Amino acid sequence: MTPLWALRTRLHLRGADRGSGALALILAAMLFMVIAGFIIDTGRAIHQRERAADVAEQAARYAANHISAAGLRNGGTVVIDSTGCTGNVQAFVRESGFGGDDISASSCLAAAGNQVTVRVRLTYTPLLLSALSHGGSLTVWGTATAQAVQEQ
Repeated sequence: MTPLWALRTRLHLRGADRGSGALALILAAMLFMVIAGFIIDTGRAIHQRERAADVAEQAARYAANHISAAGLRNGGTVVIDSTGCTGNVQAFVRESGFGGDDISASSCLAAAGNQVTVRVRLTYTPLLLSALSHGGSLTVWGTATAQAVQEQ
């Protein structure tokens, strides 16, 4: 027969492992969620950068279509309207469905001669890892250059 103290020790040690499987499962699930969030939010960030670059290209073309009538009349050359360039870019960004802060931050960086360079801002919120981002939203920028060409 086993002494009573040996039986108590064996039962006490056996009970120390109770619930450790549930703890491991909870930790594995949390790790899975972090990895899934990282993968999903990284793909979403790449998509948003591509979208910002695409809208910047289109906004640059839109701004390049607004040429100075005085330049055509005086010298017969194509000159982009530099005074209304930022307004044209912001109008295009507004029509593309961007928010108010993104509209006001988007602008015409340079408009000289027949060439225009624009910069467009896009703000988005990560799906799963929003707690890790500052303020809950992230910002991406798109920059593009377009050239107005005079057809003969």
